[in-house]
Amino acid sequence: MSGVARVSRASLGAALLLALAGTAAPSADAAPRPPLVERVSTAADGTQADGSSNDAAISADGRHAAFVSTAPSFGCAHFTPCLLVKDLAGGGVTRIDLGSGYTYGSPMPSADGSRIAFSAGTRFLAPYLYDRATGRAERLWPENPPGSNELGRVQSLSPDGTHVAYTIGNRNGSENFRLLYVRDTATGTDELISPAEEGDKPGASVSGDGERVAYSVRSGSEEDPADVFVKDRATGERTQVDTDLGAAFLVRITADGRRVLLEAEGGLYVHDLGAGTSRRVAEGTTSAVTADGRYAVVSGADGTRVRDLRTGLRGAALPPSAQVMEGALADKGRAMAFSSTASHLVPGDTNAESDVFVFSGPLRKNPAPMPSVTERISMTGDGQQRPEASYDPVMGADKVVAFTSDDNVFVNAAGGIGQVNSGTQKPASEGTPCSSGRMVGYAAPYDPDGGPGVHVRNRSVGKLTSLGSYQGVRFTWMGQPAVDPSCQWITYTATLPATDADPHPQSRVYRFRFNGGTTDAVSAPTGEAAGNPSISYDGRYIAFEQGGGVHVADLDAGALEQTGAEGASAPSLSGDGRRVAFRQGNEIHVRDLDAGTTTRVRGTEPSLSGSGTHLAYTSRDAVYLLELATGQRQLVSVDRWGGRNDLPARHPSVNADGTVVAFESASPDLVEGDTNGVPDVFLRTVQ
Repeated sequence: MSGVARVSRASLGAALLLALAGTAAPSADAAPRPPLVERVSTAADGTQADGSSNDAAISADGRHAAFVSTAPSFGCAHFTPCLLVKDLAGGGVTRIDLGSGYTYGSPMPSADGSRIAFSAGTRFLAPYLYDRATGRAERLWPENPPGSNELGRVQSLSPDGTHVAYTIGNRNGSENFRLLYVRDTATGTDELISPAEEGDKPGASVSGDGERVAYSVRSGSEEDPADVFVKDRATGERTQVDTDLGAAFLVRITADGRRVLLEAEGGLYVHDLGAGTSRRVAEGTTSAVTADGRYAVVSGADGTRVRDLRTGLRGAALPPSAQVMEGALADKGRAMAFSSTASHLVPGDTNAESDVFVFSGPLRKNPAPMPSVTERISMTGDGQQRPEASYDPVMGADKVVAFTSDDNVFVNAAGGIGQVNSGTQKPASEGTPCSSGRMVGYAAPYDPDGGPGVHVRNRSVGKLTSLGSYQGVRFTWMGQPAVDPSCQWITYTATLPATDADPHPQSRVYRFRFNGGTTDAVSAPTGEAAGNPSISYDGRYIAFEQGGGVHVADLDAGALEQTGAEGASAPSLSGDGRRVAFRQGNEIHVRDLDAGTTTRVRGTEPSLSGSGTHLAYTSRDAVYLLELATGQRQLVSVDRWGGRNDLPARHPSVNADGTVVAFESASPDLVEGDTNGVPDVFLRTVQ
C-alpha cells in the first residue's frame, strides 16, 4: 500500500473550498492539486439521500450549491419535490419552501449564493427570487402584463443578484415565453424587454449591471428558426448578433455586457458587441459558462468537460450519465455542479439514485481522469461478501460482467446479480455475456450424459441451449466459450474423439448460431491445437490461437489471416473485428488489420474494448488501462487511498466502450470491509 494522505468525510467540504481558493498557478516544485469529487445531495452528517436529486447549480464563489430533490430523507417526495441549498463548507442544508403542492426547477444562485432565482408553481410555474438573509421568496410578475399569461420562468440572474431576466406566457402553441422582462430588485420595477410581437423567447441572459439583455427568438422560419438579439436598456437599441450563422441559440451574455456566447453550426461562438464580429471557440454543445465568458462546460467528441476557451486546457470528462444545467460552473472553472446516477464517484454511493456532485480539478492539456472508487461485484444476493473465491470476470457493455464463484456462473446486469447455470449444472465456469447480458455462455456438464458441454442461457426468457456434439459426434472436451456482443453467436473450443483417420485429435474452434442452430468449424484440422477464441460484434470475425500464432478468420469471406508470429497467444478482438490484441513474450501487441500497424505494450493478459480504443492488461501484478490513441495509461487496481493494490490483480476485462474494467484480486485494500481473504471480482469505472 502506498503512503498517501487520508481525507476524512468531514473535511471534504473544506478541501473543496481550499481547492476553489487556490487561484495562482502552482510552482514548479508544488504537487499538482488532485481532482476532487464531493457528493452534495447529502444531509449535514453525510448521510446519503434515499431519493433522486437533480437540477444542480453552484454559486460563482463555489460556497453554495442549489438543487431539487424528491428524497424522503429531505422531507420530499416524487410529487412534492424540494428546492434545497447546501452550504459546502459547513454542510448545512436549507429548504426553500413555498408551501404544499409546489414543484421547483432551474435554480440560479448569485455569485455569493446570497440570492437564488428559480421557477416554481402548483399548476403552472412562475419566476421567484429567494433571499437567504431574510429567508423570503418573492414571486416575480409584472403589473398588468399585456395578453393572457399564466406561466413564467426564470431565465437569468445577474452575478450580484440585483437583476433578474424572466419570461411569462401561456399554454397556447409556442407562446410559453411570449414576454421578456427584467426585474430591478433595488427599485422593484419590471421592464418589458421584448413584446409578444417579436416572437417566443425561450432563453435570456442579463449583464452584471442589468443594462444589456441578450435573448433568443423563435423566428418561425424553416431555414433560420432561431435568432439571438441584444437589447440596450439605456438606449433601446436592439442588435442581432447571429447574422450569417443560421439557426443560433443563446448561451449567455458576459457580466461586462461586451460579449455574447451562442451556439450555431454545432459549435460555440463568441460575439464581440463592440467589433460586431463572431469567433468560433469550441466544438460541441454548451451547458454552462462563467460570467466572464472564459470557461464553459462543453459536450464534444472527447466527452463533457470544463474548457478554458482562451487556452484550450480541459478538465476531466464527466461520467456519461452526468446532467449539467445553467449556473453549474464556478468562477475560473474551478468547480462544477452536476447530477448523475453514477455510483463510482464517491465511496458509499449505494442509493441507486441520481445524486448531485461538485467536481473540482485543474485544467490541463491532458487532464487526469475524474476520481473513481472501486466496486466489489462478487457479492451475495443480500449484499454480503462471498466466502468463496470469485474469478474469471468477462465484461459486456456498461457494468455487465459474468464471473465464476463456488462452481457457479453469475452475471451482474440489469436487475442485479443472478446465477446463470441451473443447480444440476455444476461445476460451471467460464461465463461470458453478450453486450446486454441477455445471453450468457458458460461451460458445465452436459445433462444427458454428464460429459463436457457448453451452454447458453437466454436470461430474458430462461431458455437454455446446450451444445455437446458436431455433426452427430460427441465431443470429448469443450470449453472457452465466447458470446458475441450482439447476442447472436457463440464460439468455443472442443475436441472430437480419436478415429483411425485421426488417432491424435487436436482441439478446434467452432461457431454456433442461436437462430437456426447451425454450427461451423472455424479452425482448420492442421494437427495443431486451436483455442482461446474471441468473436466480433456480428460473429463475422473470430480470432484464435493455433500452431504458436494468432489468426483471424473472416467467416463471411472464407479468409484466414495470421496476425501474430511464433509464440503469439491470448487474442482479444475489437467489436468490428479489425483490431486484435494478443500476447507475444512479455509484450502485448495491438494490431490494426486495415492499417497494418502495431502498438506494443509491456504486459500480459490483454483485453481489448469493443470499440478498439482501449486496452486493459496486467503488468507487475497490477491492472492497467491504456487509451491507444493518446498513450495515456491509468492504474485500475487502485486501493482505497489511491495507491497500488497490495496483493496481485489479474484477469482484466474491459467493457465495450472502455469505461469500465473488471478484474480479480485477493487484495483486501481495494474496498472497505473486504475481510473474506479470498479473490473477489471488482469493477473500476474510468473516464
